[in-house]
Amino acid sequence: MKFSFLTYQFCRFGLEHSFKMAQEYGFEGVEVWGGRPHAYAHDMGKEEIQAILGWKKQYGVEISMFTPEILAYPYSLTSSMEKERRETIEYLLKSVETAARLGTDKMQITAKHPGYGVKRETVWGYLEEGTSILCRRAGELGVDIILESLSPSEGNTITCVDDILQLQERVNSPALCAMIDMVPPFIANEPYSDYLERLGASMKYVHICNGDGATEFHMQLDDRDGVIPVTDFFRILKRY
Repeated sequence: MKFSFLTYQFCRFGLEHSFKMAQEYGFEGVEVWGGRPHAYAHDMGKEEIQAILGWKKQYGVEISMFTPEILAYPYSLTSSMEKERRETIEYLLKSVETAARLGTDKMQITAKHPGYGVKRETVWGYLEEGTSILCRRAGELGVDIILESLSPSEGNTITCVDDILQLQERVNSPALCAMIDMVPPFIANEPYSDYLERLGASMKYVHICNGDGATEFHMQLDDRDGVIPVTDFFRILKRY
């Protein structure tokens, strides 16, 4: 296992600052946030890509995953607006190409809340269509699409391991993989071992954090108000 951190934590700094901090604190990688001012896909020309590749070499820090911003406006794979879904797919295709150019084999996606008054099967149809298009391109580039489940306040489509497995079955692409973020399974009273056992080799990434047990709020591991048994989680990882 190798440790990295999401560069969004330093979103008010330029991206190079995250590489410096990773080196200083002994991290082996950074998960590059695909938003401004870090690595928004539509900003990533040849010069910008070369700068990031240079920081990788200069600081001895790899890019563990590329994480485009699709939890916030204006992108969503589950939107009822056809134009928003089309622009999201275009953005994610550009993002997966950016991930490949940056030399990482992983890109994260999520399915944010689609809004109220929409039938679940309709939303699933949107998500399956968009994810299928993305996975075809990702497969050509050798990039795994890493699907993260969300807490119910963030989204109501992919919230548990069964949802991940269902989308994998519907998309039917080896490029569609998965991860654990420690907060959603804990809120859902879902064993972390379910992710590791049932997802098997497609479970490729972990977001480690603490939480309050009720909301999507992500806490530091040593926060005294955190209720997630972090030490036990590491025992589970070790077991698998």
